[in-house]
Amino acid sequence: MRRRVLILLLSLISTLAARSPQTVQESFARDPGLLDFISGEGHEQAIMQALTGDALVGLDTRNRVVPRLAQRWEIEGKLIRFYLRDEMRFTRGALVKAEDVAWTFQEILRNVGASPTKRAILEGMKVNVKGATVEVSSPKPAPQVLMELARLPIARKGHPDEGCGPFALTRDGQDWTFKSRSHFLNPKIKAIRFRLIADDQALLQNLQKGWLSIGVPPARRNLRPPANFVELHQPTRAQLLVWSQAGLAPLQALERWRVEAFPADFFGAKASFSRGLWPESLGFPLMKIQAPAPPSPEGQHWELLYSAGDELVQKALMALRERARQEGVELEPKPVEAALLYERLQKGDFQLACALNIFDPHPWSVLELMEPKGPLNFNGWKDADFQGLGSKLASPESPAWLELQKVWARHPGALPLLDFTSVVWVDRRLKVESSALGLYLTTPGPAGWTWAP
Repeated sequence: MRRRVLILLLSLISTLAARSPQTVQESFARDPGLLDFISGEGHEQAIMQALTGDALVGLDTRNRVVPRLAQRWEIEGKLIRFYLRDEMRFTRGALVKAEDVAWTFQEILRNVGASPTKRAILEGMKVNVKGATVEVSSPKPAPQVLMELARLPIARKGHPDEGCGPFALTRDGQDWTFKSRSHFLNPKIKAIRFRLIADDQALLQNLQKGWLSIGVPPARRNLRPPANFVELHQPTRAQLLVWSQAGLAPLQALERWRVEAFPADFFGAKASFSRGLWPESLGFPLMKIQAPAPPSPEGQHWELLYSAGDELVQKALMALRERARQEGVELEPKPVEAALLYERLQKGDFQLACALNIFDPHPWSVLELMEPKGPLNFNGWKDADFQGLGSKLASPESPAWLELQKVWARHPGALPLLDFTSVVWVDRRLKVESSALGLYLTTPGPAGWTWAP
């Protein structure tokens, strides 16, 4: 009898433990590499930096600029003066100072191996420290600068791997654990643990068995979450872009084929073919390539590079390949390792290449495709009218945006193939807040998550 009671008690304890607040279980599709606030690049690295770092400002779930490391700021023309929070500390205990902010920005500009995305944000910026304040001035409009600075977490001077965010990272092999720490956002969850799960089928199995708390299901038709999960649909500004070094003809062909190659529900709820040149979600009207129709592409052979292992992208490119064959074109999708793809994009070493891009929630983010040193200008796009319009883009409502879109439409350097919707399965007990920036990149983000009692 006593043994039976003991077994029942152990069973009850096990059940209660399973239902009690616990570490959030997540996964990375790729190894993000070492945490590096200067040189780190990529989606997984961005998540690590968002959890362990603080930028001067953040973006909330409604895309509004909110205080983060800076508790307030003042704008004087194109100069922004930031007042830092008191008693903010890095993960190893050092106080956060204005000098750390200046070092982070200056190191990104100085270091040739720094993140190209961050270098583009800081291009032309000047940084000054005045006591406990930091002053930045940029040729860009102040509202644009504020929104872009949300993407630049601050590192400790001389320590590019140390941030001051709400979570601290420990790594054990292919496990990354982010533990909550003392922070003004007061994180409500104990920890977030990521495991490397690169295979879509393995990820789906982990979700269906409840071994993960959060996960992005594969892009398959009629896929439903398990009973203990809810499915969140988040609007995103993510697009699969294809760049061309082979002239405009391939982009004009792909513009036609993207409509015909992907039937309804081809990707489930996760993606649909793009309809214009720039994201509609940023307020841009639908616009097609405004160039004379090229000669028939029959007999052409186009090699298209893409990141190996991405099931959805591979599925899309196979459908485009079949559509191209109907016109006598040999479209050859070629998978390459992600780091090599990015290297070849930077060098312009490709005929056609595609990659996923997530635009910031403001129209200025499309300038990354057009600026001479823009992080998305992989084929050296330029136009004499671009510089003249740049000074007129002081606000999202400026009519110059439509003029600029027409300039791009004459000879675009890239074309979106797919628009994505973020489909996420989340454990019903975990309360999260959706946003167009995803679950991790907003403020308060995971620091505001809670477990249901």
